[in-house]
Amino acid sequence: MKRIIPCVFITLAMILAGIYFPSLNLIALMLCPLPLSILGNIEGHKRMSIAELLIEATLFFAFSQTMAVYFLIACAPVSAMIFMLGREEYKEAKNHSGPESLLICIGTSITFKIVLMLVFWIFTDKNILMPDFSQMDSMFAQVYETQPELQESIRRILRVFPYLMPSMLIIYCSIESFLNYSFNHKLTRKFFPETKNYVPELPVFTQWRFPFSLFWVSMLSLILGYFVDSDTWFDGTVFIMNLQIVINIIMFIQGLSLIFWLMESFKFRRGAKVFACIILFIPFFWAWLVIIGMSDMILNLRERIRIGTK
Repeated sequence: MKRIIPCVFITLAMILAGIYFPSLNLIALMLCPLPLSILGNIEGHKRMSIAELLIEATLFFAFSQTMAVYFLIACAPVSAMIFMLGREEYKEAKNHSGPESLLICIGTSITFKIVLMLVFWIFTDKNILMPDFSQMDSMFAQVYETQPELQESIRRILRVFPYLMPSMLIIYCSIESFLNYSFNHKLTRKFFPETKNYVPELPVFTQWRFPFSLFWVSMLSLILGYFVDSDTWFDGTVFIMNLQIVINIIMFIQGLSLIFWLMESFKFRRGAKVFACIILFIPFFWAWLVIIGMSDMILNLRERIRIGTK
């Protein structure tokens, strides 16, 4: 029980931080599956199940039934999947590479988030993952009372946001899975080296590359976006818009990985961290990184640059 109780308290603290501290809401809820998955890798599925049952009972009877359902459907399955991918007894899961294992986690997270939305939609007629737009609209109206043009711009964004739900869900689940997966691997190996039950390691960021087939998907979305008329096929426009958002983020990541690879090659390791901070806060660079990522995907720039430097 010496590891079960800390796991329960840490998980509950994260969930409550996500409820009562808006500034910590996103990161706290994203990392909820982490303590349970680490406990499972160390102690096994029985003690992991006990900890999950204690967390669920505490949330249901002492705090929020809504959060109890959220944890059961949206968080616990991610913990369970990471646990399975890391345990030695699941030989079939252990045969997956790091990227394949992470992709399985992302698919699990997306699937159960959709289940969560359906459950709450059936019983409450509301989307639990969608913010209250009327409340947000009134809040922005008060904050920007003297700037009507900015208010109208925000309202346009809020009207479009519901149609971006598919791409936002994919992005959220990808970040959630990556954080829990990578932290699980690092923390388990560092603090519990005696166990062999940790998930397969991911490649270093400088070697992150995506399949070339995504380039053709990107081209298809651009061609369809050019020919599709939103007035006659609105659903098609929404699909293309979501697809382009996801593809652009993938290209952005590959472009950033290439930049880090170049800096690593020229021994600018500190410069890479500074450059990353600059890029993330200056939108001017974002489009360029998408183009760089697409170029790397098409031309295999890492191999060409390596050949050119020999």
